[in-house]
Amino acid sequence: MNLTLTITGLCCDLALHPVDNDNAARVCMLGENLYKTNSLEWWRANGNNTCGMRLTRDSRIEASIDGAPVLLDPAHISTAATMLTQRELLDRPEAQVCLLGYDDEQCSRTWTWRNVSACDVERFQFLVQCWDRILGEKEYLVLEDVLYAGRAADSAAWGESQGFSFREPMVVPMDVVRNELGARQEKAA
Repeated sequence: MNLTLTITGLCCDLALHPVDNDNAARVCMLGENLYKTNSLEWWRANGNNTCGMRLTRDSRIEASIDGAPVLLDPAHISTAATMLTQRELLDRPEAQVCLLGYDDEQCSRTWTWRNVSACDVERFQFLVQCWDRILGEKEYLVLEDVLYAGRAADSAAWGESQGFSFREPMVVPMDVVRNELGARQEKAA
């Protein structure tokens, strides 16, 4: 049987770039025009990013096995979440980071596992990044990936994309990032 999980809502593609004082001033001066100074992909090239579905009250979460609906309580995602961190940022000497990207693309993402004998929602593991303190917004969770019974999906596809708008670039003190990532590491330990 095929197990499918689909989340419809907002896609986020956010990146953090350590910056010195001169580059921080340039970011503030250029604002959204910063995106025009480089190729579209440069801002997410360093690996300090997240790309996934933002979990909000409006997110639609649907699971099915061979097309038959499976009851999945959305609250289960936060209780079964594994928080991912960007540990390489913690040791950087820069005093600040620049936040770039977007978080408003209407779309969906579907994960499919083949040859599943039965569905037990307790076997889902949700790989999530938390951006609460960095963005100053409570429960700002981005679902990057999903495992079922410890295994990655056989396929994962994006769909229904309707475009996005870049966020105003924002300079964030590195201490805020360290506190957010450190708090997540402590909870994971």
